[in-house]
Amino acid sequence: MTTPAPKIIKKHFRRVVRLLSLVGMIGCLGGLVPLDSVAAAVVSMSPLVTVGTLIATRVFQVFALSGLVIGIVTVWRPRWFCRWLCPMGLCLDTASNLGRRFGRKSLKGFKFGPWLLLLTLGGALLGYPLLLWLDPLALFSGVLRHPPAAGGLSGWSWVIVLGAIWLACVIWPNVWCGRICPLGAWQDVLTQIKGLLRSRTGKTDAGQQKASLVVVARRTIIAMGLGVVGGSLAKGAGKKGPKPLRPPGAADESCLAGLCIRCGNCAKVCPAQIITYDTDQQRLLGFLAPVLDYSADYCREDCVACGGVCPSGALTALPLDEKPAVRLGFPQVDMEICLLGDDRECSACQRWCPYGAVHYEFSEASYTLAPVIDPEKCNGCGACQAACPTRPVKAIRVYTE
Repeated sequence: MTTPAPKIIKKHFRRVVRLLSLVGMIGCLGGLVPLDSVAAAVVSMSPLVTVGTLIATRVFQVFALSGLVIGIVTVWRPRWFCRWLCPMGLCLDTASNLGRRFGRKSLKGFKFGPWLLLLTLGGALLGYPLLLWLDPLALFSGVLRHPPAAGGLSGWSWVIVLGAIWLACVIWPNVWCGRICPLGAWQDVLTQIKGLLRSRTGKTDAGQQKASLVVVARRTIIAMGLGVVGGSLAKGAGKKGPKPLRPPGAADESCLAGLCIRCGNCAKVCPAQIITYDTDQQRLLGFLAPVLDYSADYCREDCVACGGVCPSGALTALPLDEKPAVRLGFPQVDMEICLLGDDRECSACQRWCPYGAVHYEFSEASYTLAPVIDPEKCNGCGACQAACPTRPVKAIRVYTE
């Protein structure tokens, strides 16, 4: 029995659209498209990122408009984004088809996706969306914006994660999209809204619909309650331990690790290349969140690019004239290392400070000049640290206060 021509055309048309979507997103996230804001817009296409960010920050960003539109479409077209646009969906469908060729069967039973979704939304109520970084567009962005060629743990982390997901789909076809993906679960929830509307108009069995709603409501209350507890614990953990230097406009440290989806946009657009990824074992919750490294350069006084491309609210876009008032940290001088302490000439920190915050005072105790930083002028940009000529340890370093 032959397949009708319209179905064949529709099947191949969807494949072409999905392939074009995959290529287009690779181009946007891989830097082939020169506009940095396009990469942020790609990640914001996810309805999960849109709603998670909106609940957590109480701020609607322009980037979120695309996610809002896709979410509305999904109410009437089940998993429309998964079936037509999701770049991971096409890659994982390929893995699932490969698994089926080897005789592998899909898993049956429990679905993790709805629970991951509700835990995330529950945490978002406290400003800490627990698992927002599991959004497939965030994962896909991570592997393209954190290239392994850059070296280090951050580059390979996303390759390992996506490789594990792909392999899991070979072993258990459709396991990610059907049972784990929180974005897929969120689209299912949006589609259920249509069923609720139909029940209101009497087009479905009211008793059956009511029983189903009771089950869903019970699960929602339990999972979101656990999310609130988890978010509260994570926020408390974020206040403890050493605090790293964060980019300008960063959210409060207690919430940043939850808001950041590790998309890599901020590091990619930084002209000074001082934004790196946190791999400190003392801050596991903040793994791969953005931190500042002033080893070779500083946070330029004429740049606020990082906040303008953050799709999740972890970094807020700052007006340029407000940047000097945003304190990133404060420098401390070690006179045991400073060249002036060794009775040698140096004025690098003063010459390179863009805010005129460094001057020198004569110390009667040590009978030498010593750098003094004016806290009213300094915002911790790191220019003094980057310019300091001492090696391998800098005599002046910026620390969080």
